[in-house]
Amino acid sequence: MIHFLKHFRALRSHTGLTSAPGMLAGRLLVLILGLILLAPVIFILWGAATGSHGESWPHVKEYLLTPALKTTAILLIGVALVSLLFSIPAAWCLSNYQFWGRRIFSVLLILPLAVPPYIAAYITTEARESAIPWLVEIRTDHGIDAYLRAELYHRYAWLIAIMASVLYPYIFLATRSVFAHRSRQLGQAARLLGAGRWRRFRTIHVPLVRPAAIAGLFLVCMEVLSDYGAAKHFGFNTVTVVIFRTWFGLDELETARFLSGTILAGVLVILILERLQRGRARFGEAHSSIDSLRRTGPSGTLLCWIVCGLPVALGFAYPLVTLMQWQSEHQQNFVLSDYRSEIIRTTLLTLSVALICILTSLFFLAFARFTKRRLDQTLAQAISSAGYAAPSTVMAVGVLGVASFSRTFSFENESLQSLLVSGSLIWLLFALTSRYLAVSGQVISAGFQTIPTPLEQSARILGRKPWMVFLTIHLPLLRAPLIGATILVSVDISKELPLTLLLRPFDFETLGTSTYSLVNQGYLFASATPALILIGLCAIGLIIVEFLNRKK
Repeated sequence: MIHFLKHFRALRSHTGLTSAPGMLAGRLLVLILGLILLAPVIFILWGAATGSHGESWPHVKEYLLTPALKTTAILLIGVALVSLLFSIPAAWCLSNYQFWGRRIFSVLLILPLAVPPYIAAYITTEARESAIPWLVEIRTDHGIDAYLRAELYHRYAWLIAIMASVLYPYIFLATRSVFAHRSRQLGQAARLLGAGRWRRFRTIHVPLVRPAAIAGLFLVCMEVLSDYGAAKHFGFNTVTVVIFRTWFGLDELETARFLSGTILAGVLVILILERLQRGRARFGEAHSSIDSLRRTGPSGTLLCWIVCGLPVALGFAYPLVTLMQWQSEHQQNFVLSDYRSEIIRTTLLTLSVALICILTSLFFLAFARFTKRRLDQTLAQAISSAGYAAPSTVMAVGVLGVASFSRTFSFENESLQSLLVSGSLIWLLFALTSRYLAVSGQVISAGFQTIPTPLEQSARILGRKPWMVFLTIHLPLLRAPLIGATILVSVDISKELPLTLLLRPFDFETLGTSTYSLVNQGYLFASATPALILIGLCAIGLIIVEFLNRKK
């Protein structure tokens, strides 16, 4: 056995990528691509570290920053708590109980992810207006101060509830897999040993699900921090809205850059803490059959329906029904041809960025798998995750800085200067790739972990080079993760608003920007058509991903 291992190591050291020249070339290419992808993040952090800011920074710091931080903190905490209330009980019911409609709810509970937060905010306009008589009564009976407080709390409650109802699937998807596999197995073992229900939940289920719940919470908080359309529609000055106002209202890009760098530094600290608390925890999938689920009685089934149906009703059914009502009442026909150009641009943009993200993630992860070095794996993970830690507005500021810096090296080449101009489509593609590379990386990384190592070792012993092993073994087995990653990246990019608004070329409209523009111009009901098309495309993609996961 020892002789066999020595022979395998000697063979591996002379095949392709793991040889010294191949490893050096691969690591050099990883570093070059990493520096390119992280250039916006580095630019923003450098601006914050050097302390360079514009003339309006004292005004922003004194009058805008403190209220914006307070508002953002309230929204982050509120959306995080409500998202937990929506996701954890639903994941628990689906993973531990067999009730009528369980398979349908497993699909429905992820569909709110197809609704962008800004569209969910738009459809609450009529419902919020119904509270005006109540607010007027408060003003008449208790004075203007009580009215202002009630109106503020009313807006906070609506925005927190509607954002949590469309963002909770991030936590639901992460915790459902833990509850369905390792958590259920250990819970059954503890039950046989005599542990009570509360003790099992406190000592087994909560510690096991905590890393997944915190990871999902981080994604939810990043979406809240990146939001612009919903907060602006509700009249809240969040940090993202302040960056927009500083950039366009005060015409101070340097101040926006300094503010973005400060925010990004804080987010990176939170990301590092989240990685540290997770540690090296990994949860193996212990596949359990449906027969091991506990069947519910009539009262249990009704309770499961309420727990699973409430977030679906608020996050998907309510927006969908409201938009269809607007469409039928205020527009005669649902004509797809009116938004043909927006559909084509959205499709081409999402598929282009998804393809770039898939190819880049495959290179990083394949290199890390073949080298087997912790440093390479950490480097690949850091490159793919750092971009997602930057909110969309912060990423846009960084990309514009990189665009301005790159034009200084274009010399006198007019064609190159026109290509690198800040309004070019290339910078929008670059920004979306840098930010959403982490989405494809996480899905493909999970797919790599399911590939048995003996398959790769057997091919290497037979003399296959790393690139042949990748093409003949890895790629066929990664077919489902690649499809899933493509769809998830496309869904996220289709819903993206701040990056597209800030970096799009002139007269470049997607379904998301078209919906925002119509609402911004006062045509609220006319926005129903592009919003319905966008939600429909995203919902179809999410359903495909769910069925792929179920088949796997």
